[in-house]
Amino acid sequence: MKYGYYPGCSLEGISVEYNHSMRSLFSALQVTIEDLPDWICCGTLAAPSISRLLGVATPLWNVAKAKEAGIEQLVAPCSACVYHFKNAENQLQKNRELYSDVEAVLEMPLDNLPRTVHPLEILINDGFEERIKSGVRQDLSDLKVVCYYGCHISRPAEVMQFDDPEDPQSMDQLLRWVGVETLEWSRKVDCCGAHFSLIKPGIVVELCAKLVESALESGADAIVVACPMCHANLDTRQQEIASKLGHPVNIPILYFSQVLGFALGINPGALGLKKHLVDPLPLMAARCQARAVEHPSPMEVMP
Repeated sequence: MKYGYYPGCSLEGISVEYNHSMRSLFSALQVTIEDLPDWICCGTLAAPSISRLLGVATPLWNVAKAKEAGIEQLVAPCSACVYHFKNAENQLQKNRELYSDVEAVLEMPLDNLPRTVHPLEILINDGFEERIKSGVRQDLSDLKVVCYYGCHISRPAEVMQFDDPEDPQSMDQLLRWVGVETLEWSRKVDCCGAHFSLIKPGIVVELCAKLVESALESGADAIVVACPMCHANLDTRQQEIASKLGHPVNIPILYFSQVLGFALGINPGALGLKKHLVDPLPLMAARCQARAVEHPSPMEVMP
């Protein structure tokens, strides 16, 4: 299988640690990825707010370019990007006239497009369980986390067609494969308020405070995410969240790729673990030191 890789805007900006950890994880698992040539922004909410045609054509430019490159599956680590890709294709399937209009705008054929998937879909569905389990080098069985999926990884179900829309389990399952204890909690698909980040930050703080409070009540050491916007809101706003809750907050927010990579022995620098505002390294070191590390030294996958 030839996987195309679409980093999107966030992973080359505010979420570069997600990009580094994702590439390092794929390398450690011997997954070959090819950067999508000439990729552009998925359009997020800006493109469809201007016109429906632009909102559909913008993400599909990338999928059509992936087809040109011979890519069979296009991997996008940002759950919002995956949603916009899949939603655009869903709209085309329902409206043949729109299909023709988008083809005319892009000047590229839109038949037999490659699938767009989140990395969770690949790791869960494409037979990586044994490869992941056999690659564990750091014992993280003392680490307790909650997995936060957010709005788009599994919803709307008609569009995303992945995992349970109300009680997703893919991230929990992956982390359990490397020995991490994932805790049950009631807010795994609640919204973090990402789209209000600039216009109504007070709403974001209120929503994120509920997420953090619930995670702490569950006994979690950290919150694990799979979306750059979710990570940014939860990692950067902890002082505001603390003010809202009335007590100090200092809970690490980790990408699932960082936790998996750490368990596989990848060097923390290659996973971007030094780029968080809430430093996760003391937690990771504390949860590892109680048990023997089988691998003699961490893998140096990326500088």
